[in-house]
Amino acid sequence: MSNLIKMELYKLRTSKLFIILLSIFAVVNIVSSFGTSMLVNAIVKNPEAIKGDLSSMFVSPFVLEMLMLFTFVSLVSFLYLDFNNGYIKNLAGQVPNRGYIVFSKFIVVAVHNLIYFLVAVLTCFISGLITGINMDIQNLGAGIATFFIKWLLSLGIGAILMFFAVGLKSKSFALILGVMIPVGAFSLIYMGIDTAVKNFLKIKGFALGNFMPDSLIGSVNAVKGTLVANGIISAVVCIVLFYILTYITFNKRDIK
Repeated sequence: MSNLIKMELYKLRTSKLFIILLSIFAVVNIVSSFGTSMLVNAIVKNPEAIKGDLSSMFVSPFVLEMLMLFTFVSLVSFLYLDFNNGYIKNLAGQVPNRGYIVFSKFIVVAVHNLIYFLVAVLTCFISGLITGINMDIQNLGAGIATFFIKWLLSLGIGAILMFFAVGLKSKSFALILGVMIPVGAFSLIYMGIDTAVKNFLKIKGFALGNFMPDSLIGSVNAVKGTLVANGIISAVVCIVLFYILTYITFNKRDIK
């Protein structure tokens, strides 16, 4: 098991696509952060009065939520790497249980996403230093808690993508999901369901997005105490459910 995990981590750090996409993301995120700061300085009469709270960099490390598509596109491409080069067939024949492969890949999903989240925070911090925004450590603990809840939600989404990419061997569909999720494509569906529930079931205040990982990853906020429990529960449910589904389908499917 440990050798499988080490091998997956080695493939990740030597993946040219992973390095390229991560580099592009870092540049785009820091430019977006820098541009936002400059725009605030240009519009606000007294920009010094706006105090940059260090916790905000952990709460919203991705300056634009849609930039998270770099994370998921990179993830799907990496998960499908063994299928592209045909190595998965040899690998599946050398392990006593295919579940080891699924587990090792999920561990790398966690590491992969954490790297993106850490780079996002780092680029925001660098931008803050360049623009001279004053930063304090107020609510830093809650900001870091939000960071890890969002990372956990990204693992829930990663488990869903792994199910399609590894369990069902559908790279195209996984990539489509990886792009649709960060751009908020499912928000319209949630709004439609919310309207139907309110009109037909007469349930007021129902919001499906408050229970879905793709929506929660942008709205959960431990600093404000917003949807924290929802975020943790949604992440855990998605991780457990889709990990099990991937395990079952991958074990039953013929490896070619």
